[in-house]
Amino acid sequence: MPDVQSILEVNDGNVRKWGTQLLAIQAPDAVVPTEFFGPTDFLPVLPADAKQMGYVTTDGVGQEDSISNEGTQMLQTLEQVRSDLTGIEKSLTVAFGEDNAYVQALWHGTPFEEFPVAPDASWIFHDGEIAQYPYYRLLLLAQDGVGSQARYRVEYAYRATITAKSARTLSRADAETYGFTFGLYKDPVAGRSYTRAQNGPTYNAV
Repeated sequence: MPDVQSILEVNDGNVRKWGTQLLAIQAPDAVVPTEFFGPTDFLPVLPADAKQMGYVTTDGVGQEDSISNEGTQMLQTLEQVRSDLTGIEKSLTVAFGEDNAYVQALWHGTPFEEFPVAPDASWIFHDGEIAQYPYYRLLLLAQDGVGSQARYRVEYAYRATITAKSARTLSRADAETYGFTFGLYKDPVAGRSYTRAQNGPTYNAV
């Protein structure tokens, strides 16, 4: 009988670490992408109307699907005889390490069309009565490796809104950060809530 090592099938080229990445937002009615990568260079496509949000902290970007189930019991056993899916709640978390105008606009629940003209523009925002945070489209681009060995990841949320914000601290020792949790919902135009895709020259080598 073979031992485990002799039948093991693994590929260290498939271990991913996404050290280079950007997160951008678009208007909620922005044109839904039809292609996420260039047809010949296989590079990720950043839409012209997307606003880059700047530095992301070393915690990176997290995406979670929270799955709810409802069990069914029977008289003859204490264990469940079946489990039914009752819901899936999708979320994305990220903390930005810049206090640029785009991050501040997002923090204060500003609709996309009212964002400042540039991330380095001066800004002033007033907290008021917010009945609902606006929706946005979210785009994450990430790169692992370089040159012909590069892999590129695109993750796209079609309809996202802020559902939580992390505590903010001003101190001498640490950079000021702004953390967000976004709820992800199905977009009525695209008919989707989230897309994840990966490409790169290695996948398309002749």
